[in-house]
Amino acid sequence: MTRTAFLAALEQLLAPLPEAERKDALSYYEDYLDAAGPEKEAQAIAELGTPEEVAHKILEEQAPADPSAAPASPARKAHSRWRMVLGGGLAVLVLVCFFFQHSKATPVQPVEPASPAADSSSVPEESNGTHLAVPADTVPLPIPADDLGESTLQIPLEKLRTELELELDYGSVVFVTDPTLTSDIYATFQFDNFPHTPLQRTSDEYGHTTLDFEMPDNWQVSPDAPEALLTVTLPADALTRLTLDLEVGDVHLDDLQLQSLKVELDNGSLYADDLTVTRDLEADISIGGCLIRQLSGTKQANISAYRSIHLCLDGDPADYTIDARTDNVVRIGSKKYDKRYTSTGPKGDLDLSATGLIDLTPQHSPA
Repeated sequence: MTRTAFLAALEQLLAPLPEAERKDALSYYEDYLDAAGPEKEAQAIAELGTPEEVAHKILEEQAPADPSAAPASPARKAHSRWRMVLGGGLAVLVLVCFFFQHSKATPVQPVEPASPAADSSSVPEESNGTHLAVPADTVPLPIPADDLGESTLQIPLEKLRTELELELDYGSVVFVTDPTLTSDIYATFQFDNFPHTPLQRTSDEYGHTTLDFEMPDNWQVSPDAPEALLTVTLPADALTRLTLDLEVGDVHLDDLQLQSLKVELDNGSLYADDLTVTRDLEADISIGGCLIRQLSGTKQANISAYRSIHLCLDGDPADYTIDARTDNVVRIGSKKYDKRYTSTGPKGDLDLSATGLIDLTPQHSPA
């Protein structure tokens, strides 16, 4: 299980807790996994136990309990016994909730490429109605790992020229650019390891397309299910505006050229290679972090991340108007600024906020 899926499931399962206590628990386990490091992250998650076990302990034992209920975090030496119990229970509860949202159904049926002349104003894919109309107290329907399917959807680029909006409550998204595609070709949307569930698609005459993938609340994906991944293949400059709203999953962007980019991630991180955003960039990342290896052309950027922000800027950071605030440090090359860095320049306005490190590395700085 990945760190993102673990924390995502944990947060959902601890919904009965007061907001402050829930955030405190998530912060504790975030620090615990940070201390374990990437190489030992999987082992640390396994040692915590299942999200169900951890969450059950937290919700049952809100009063001070045995410190052995959860492992002491290497990153923090002094924690109350309640936080230790909460940490262990939280890990279990989140994972159970994550898998509870994705239950049994038939594999996704392939979607035939739409004809350019066909009416694509609404292309819903419906699942078995008996899976959708169930009482709230119905036992969740499990989806075995081998019951997940694949589906390919092709949309004419003309339908995407103004904006593409993706709203998914399950799965990660990867954008791959293909320079051989032209305006009379389709963009390809490849769904891998997704349950068969309603996929709502709407397109209008102005080139605005929305894809909405929402899992029924009573579905549960098997713990051994492979990662759900949506791969979008299109030309680098096919989109004017891209809006992404994901509940659980990461976003990986290839060499895209956009006017506007808006990203909202509840439990996941944003990664980009060579990203050009000529107007405005907005990213709200509740649990993960932001890594953009090269950012060019941005006039206005507002990025908020729970973890760290790493930006390789086009030119010297001093050439931008920057207000970078963090509970850690802001690093620019070999220089470090405690908690905050500000500068005034003509190239663009960057408003950055994170709890961890903010790294603003100039594009051509030495390694």
